[in-house]
Amino acid sequence: MTLLADVLLMALVVCAAPQEGSVDTPAQPNILLILSDDMGYGDLGCYGSITIATPNIDRIAASGVRFTNGYVSASVCAPSRAGLLTGRYQERFGFEDNLNKPMQLKDEFAGIPLDQKLVSDRLKQLGYHTAAVGKWHVGESVDGHHPNARGFDFFFGMLGGGHGYFPTLEKNKLERNGVPVSEIRTPYLTDWFTLEAQDFIRSDHEQKPWFLYLSFNTPHTPMQATKEDLATTQHLQGFTGVSAKKRRTYAAMQRNLDRNVGVLLQLLEERGELDNTLIVFLNDNGGTPPTNGGCNAPLRGMKGSLLEGGVRVPFLIRWPGHVPAGEDYHQPVISLDLMATFLHAAGGEMPLEILNKNKGTERIYDGVNLIPYLNGQVDTPPHERLYWRSGFQSRAVREGKWKLVVTPLLGAMLFDLDKDIAEQHNLADEFPDVVARLRQELFVWETSFERNPLWLTAVMWRKYNAKHYGREYQLTQPTQ
Repeated sequence: MTLLADVLLMALVVCAAPQEGSVDTPAQPNILLILSDDMGYGDLGCYGSITIATPNIDRIAASGVRFTNGYVSASVCAPSRAGLLTGRYQERFGFEDNLNKPMQLKDEFAGIPLDQKLVSDRLKQLGYHTAAVGKWHVGESVDGHHPNARGFDFFFGMLGGGHGYFPTLEKNKLERNGVPVSEIRTPYLTDWFTLEAQDFIRSDHEQKPWFLYLSFNTPHTPMQATKEDLATTQHLQGFTGVSAKKRRTYAAMQRNLDRNVGVLLQLLEERGELDNTLIVFLNDNGGTPPTNGGCNAPLRGMKGSLLEGGVRVPFLIRWPGHVPAGEDYHQPVISLDLMATFLHAAGGEMPLEILNKNKGTERIYDGVNLIPYLNGQVDTPPHERLYWRSGFQSRAVREGKWKLVVTPLLGAMLFDLDKDIAEQHNLADEFPDVVARLRQELFVWETSFERNPLWLTAVMWRKYNAKHYGREYQLTQPTQ
């Protein structure tokens, strides 16, 4: 071999060898988590809606995975978000109901406790530029509860759980990084949240990947839509428990939300970032037909109940090259899975935290990385069981086809969800052994918590939510 050949061969070996300090991992994706608020399970085109068109959200489903058994960890807003942001059943750290601070509770616990790390904290440690836009609703009693103190570099929105859609300077609860807004940027709040999200996507990230938690309050009450959107929904009629007026306003708000999702998809496409962005669309809990006009068909129940209509939600994920396009995934998954999914996509791992050094007790995280389940690497179900509890009142567990719901007034209800998705036939008397076993599993789960509930919901909400199990619901899609 000639000297020149030797030199060239050595050069090839050096170039091919891993360099010291290099990381042989794919580029970290951007992560966009879009959360809607109180949306009906059946109110997206991709979930069967006949009367409400949602082409942009449907586009996420068409180019990604639609979960047909996608759940959240609570049937009301705040605890659902607490579970989503921590990757843990919120009951583990005492955040079991919507915020209702008792007098004796220390301020630091009136929200997600400060000893809990959020997905934003984790992603920031992995080099992400992070933002939260929209509804917070997981604490504001101390400075440490603020989004900017919980791993988010940027925040625009409201710290509480509700807001009117036509804010004015005299009447609003909006802030940007802790500073109250000094101008109304655009008349309609959903549009405003999208403008802030666009600004963040366009901002200088210093070559960092970004994570955006875009928490719309649409279509939560108050029911307020623009005249332009209302003009397109005046042909709609009401249905069981819902007036025509309420349904029309709801549909108009859905139309606006879908349009804003389309604006974000177009922006990502124009910037060449669409296929390198992991996108999740999720709703925080079931729809509320009597109050906002949503439809959970074919599910029974609503927000505030542990029936399927309270906890099964629209749930979509899109990440080209990593999850299939246009497919359904039928095994039960839960919003708690997003923490692990995002961390693994970013090249990280779920943390190992020791709670008691003497006993070696580890902090329990409840989610799993969904990607290998979706792309066929793993063919077993992600979860053996899923659990729910609502302030010592109602409890539920799902194991395969079986769903057990236990309430103070109605006792135990057992449903075969493979045959009875609308939970019409209580099989508890026919399968007492299944009821007893699932009750035992609920007990084991409940005894694994770190804290008791830090507060309970107001008595009025307990009485109101108890009524949801006996309501009449629309179980088929409205056709007009």
